[in-house]
Amino acid sequence: MYRLMLHEAIMREDSSEFEEGVVLEEYRKGFRLGDRLLRPSMVKVSAGPGPAKPETTEPKEEEQNEIDEKSEKGTAETPGDEGTGEGGN
Repeated sequence: MYRLMLHEAIMREDSSEFEEGVVLEEYRKGFRLGDRLLRPSMVKVSAGPGPAKPETTEPKEEEQNEIDEKSEKGTAETPGDEGTGEGGN
């Protein structure tokens, strides 16, 4: 479990496996001498389950065709466009 006095949290990660505040990984070991903290450990901490992801559905065939048509129109080159950039040479 993450404890502010012993750990330095350098990263947080959503996790459906662990609840919030659980140390997932230790990057640098910490040291104590008796009751005195010499160096806190650097850790990655669980942020708990992330936001619920909406279910993705396949677009209907008609919608997909409209998307394809729009993308084709946007990428088409018009004749005479090549070499018309103002280079200043």
